[in-house]
Amino acid sequence: MLGLKPFRYLAKPIRVLIQINAAVFGLVLFGALFGLDSQTFFLGFGALIPSHFEQVWRFLTYNFVHVTFMHFLFNMLMLWMFGDEVADYMGHRKFTALYLFSGIFAGVFSVPFYLFGSLSPHALIIGASGALMGVFVAYYKFFPDRTLLLFFIIPLKMKYAIWVLVAMDVFMSQSGDSIAHFTHLGGVLAGFIFMYFFNGQFSLKRLFAPRTKKPSGSSYEDNSSKVLEGEVAYIDQDKQMDAILAKVSKEGVSSLSEPERQYLLKAGDRLRRRRGSL
Repeated sequence: MLGLKPFRYLAKPIRVLIQINAAVFGLVLFGALFGLDSQTFFLGFGALIPSHFEQVWRFLTYNFVHVTFMHFLFNMLMLWMFGDEVADYMGHRKFTALYLFSGIFAGVFSVPFYLFGSLSPHALIIGASGALMGVFVAYYKFFPDRTLLLFFIIPLKMKYAIWVLVAMDVFMSQSGDSIAHFTHLGGVLAGFIFMYFFNGQFSLKRLFAPRTKKPSGSSYEDNSSKVLEGEVAYIDQDKQMDAILAKVSKEGVSSLSEPERQYLLKAGDRLRRRRGSL
């Protein structure tokens, strides 16, 4: 119904992250079925508690703790829908770094608002939402004109939807609605910071702007790892394709040079014609 890619075809970081979250949530449910207070255990040792900010492991572990089905389902659905394309576009290693950095930074960012603001310093912050907000920023940077259904109802381009989400978190931050809005905002800021350095465009003007088409010869392109230069190509087409696909897996689609992109497009056309003739 949602047009989701089958799980086995998702980018490896997405599959691993979903599996880790599912394992933790499964342990919470498993304990409850046997009368064990597993929820208290995972909240006690895994949740981010602002008053216990010196327990640094919590800034990582809280990202993988969910104790209600809808919270778990919604976050994993968002990771499935948006994370896969971002991971393939920017490269699996960089996506993993983005996800972990956004989650940790979001936690660090939100702690002062609980310690010195009107919110409770003993609040329990859990869930992948902070990390996901960083992923949404990357999606906005790569695909600003993509239309999505905000709240599954309102059609809106990503370049507008991201700011609607930010505005809502700012507006609701003091509502006491049990949602960690400052953690969401920290995830957004983390996403912009990460993409600022990922793009290699060191100017304040470009910090919050969606990514435009990569200019020829920009620092965003890694010239040292090109597979093709101009019309030069490997004699063995299988090796050529393997090299290009390996580069996509490691560094993302955006790392390909124009000849490499054209080679992939032509290879795809040949495959479609071959299938059509069978």
